[in-house]
This record gives sequence, structure tokens and C-alpha cells, in this order.
Amino acid sequence: MDIVDLKILELLKENSRMSFNDISQNVGKTEATIRRRVKKLTEEGIIKRFTIDFNIDNKPRTRATVKVEPDFKEIKRILKELLEIEEITNIWRLSGDCGLFMKVEIPSIEQFNPLIEEKISQIKGVKIVETCFITDVIK
Repeated sequence: MDIVDLKILELLKENSRMSFNDISQNVGKTEATIRRRVKKLTEEGIIKRFTIDFNIDNKPRTRATVKVEPDFKEIKRILKELLEIEEITNIWRLSGDCGLFMKVEIPSIEQFNPLIEEKISQIKGVKIVETCFITDVIK
């Protein structure tokens, strides 16, 4: 993989529907070269899938992060229960004593406290350390 492949990957990451012609103009290679390279990246498993982000109801969503300290003796059960909460879109286990970091998406800010109070904090062995609302996505 070289710099051209990396440029192709970055462009496809931003818009997986970008045409080979548009990619070729951005990276300064022929359309045939781009087509061949994308095929090779796909065959090698570097490109796993082409996908989209979508919002069916087209309404803005409120997004936030939640950092929790779990009882690590109960981590498997805690993770299982967190995975069942629909509003949690991502869960990361952090190194050391940092605990778990989650991203949540809810239809409105009014639904944030009920999510925290009635769902997340009700899980035995979970201590909420910090919550932050996402105000802008830079990348």
C-alpha cells in the first residue's frame, strides 16, 4: 500500500459513492488505475465494505458521551446489560483505571436524564463518572 492507496481510502471514507473518475481527478491517476487499485484493496480485505450513514427520521439527534467506572469483577455482566440499551451506539473499554467510555444518541435532550437515571445507572456495579454533550463533529 502506498500514498495513492491511502488517498483513495480517505476519499472513499468521506464518500463511498465517489466515482472512480472523481477519485482519479483527486489523486492524479487514470480511472483504470483507480478501478484496479480499489479492486485490489477490496480483494486484500483492506476495504471491507462500502457503507452509508443515515438518519431515517431526518430529525436532529442529541449525542453525548458517558464515562463509567465498572466493577471489573462484574464486567461481563455489565457489558451484556449495556449492550441491551438501544441508545448506546458505541462502547469502548479503556486502558488502566479509565473504565468504559460510551457514545449515546437520543431524540432530544429531555430524554438524557431518564436514560442515565432509569437505564445506565440502574446497572449494578456501574458508577457514572462523567457525561458530555457532543456539540460538533469535526472528523
